[in-house]
Amino acid sequence: MAREKFQEKELEVVKMHRAGASEMFKDMGYPFPSEEPIFDRPITEKENFRLLFSGEKPYWVPSGGWAFCDINVFRPRIHPDNVATHIICDGEAPYHYDSMTMKSSWFDLEWVYVPVAGGATVKPGSPKVEDMDVWEKSITMPDLDDLDWDSVAEKNREYLDTPQLNQLGILSGFWERLMSLMDVEGAAIALIDEDQKEGVKRFFDQYADLLIEYIDRMKKRCAIDCVLIHDDWGHQNSAFFSLDTAMEMLVPYLRRVTDAVHERGMYFELHSCGKNEALVPAYIAAGVDLWCPQPINDIDMLADKYIDQPIFFGQQGSIIPEGASEEQICQMAGEWFEKNKDRHVITAFTGADPVFMQALYKISRNGYM
Repeated sequence: MAREKFQEKELEVVKMHRAGASEMFKDMGYPFPSEEPIFDRPITEKENFRLLFSGEKPYWVPSGGWAFCDINVFRPRIHPDNVATHIICDGEAPYHYDSMTMKSSWFDLEWVYVPVAGGATVKPGSPKVEDMDVWEKSITMPDLDDLDWDSVAEKNREYLDTPQLNQLGILSGFWERLMSLMDVEGAAIALIDEDQKEGVKRFFDQYADLLIEYIDRMKKRCAIDCVLIHDDWGHQNSAFFSLDTAMEMLVPYLRRVTDAVHERGMYFELHSCGKNEALVPAYIAAGVDLWCPQPINDIDMLADKYIDQPIFFGQQGSIIPEGASEEQICQMAGEWFEKNKDRHVITAFTGADPVFMQALYKISRNGYM
């Protein structure tokens, strides 16, 4: 079926939707509005992402990110980690905190929130587990029956009633969970210590079961289209571990989760900070659909090198110089599209200049005809 040409009405706002991440970004000092616009698109953002991930031509360049994009971030407060780390994004009233330190019932961990960073870490210095070979003596897996499943659908029905791609976010993937239990140094050693590796694998296997069951229960109750898991595999200079270690110790368990996500008709994004260019083969082997690398990574190199692989990259960071005119911004949008229209690259410019995003939408709508 032939596509209709772009019409100006597609830029009209038809309604406003709650911006789930507004409370979190407020803590970081950003003047983040509490609502985001929903536009009159020819197909929904969900359908446009489906075209992208299925290898077909989308109607426009999809935009990822936390808000003011084609994704609706969903971090329901029934998950105790979301509450303890101040990363609630749902349809309920704002949560009022009495302290920057809060304990999560998941693994009995105490989290310290840092407002300027918009994130939380477990208090270091007293790891829950010191030897992964015997982790069962120190911790137990959370019981999903303890969560308030009866109310999650009703309390978020309106919030999830959107043409955007509803993305269930989960904090602490396999590596981050190991760090939260052992501190960074202990976790790094456990991945390569022959006396602990089998214990790590045993833990990751059970943790994969937990994540899959959590996703399955949520999918049965809520209209989610995508799953994102946080697992920062690197720091500002390089990855925390080698590609071989990632392939052996992390990929098999992450792949179990992505397979479960795909089997349920959804897509998978890995949120993984750090200079992780060398680990992209592991992301691909793990079945990751989308990775939005920090600007410290060479996205042009990645887009060219993995152009034939089933992974998409979301470009973060601002590409617009200060003081650029509207005409210059529109020209940059056209140049960006010409550069990336045949590569696996989308935008992930949270809080991007609306002139650029509007121009890119219009240009890509016409360019993808």
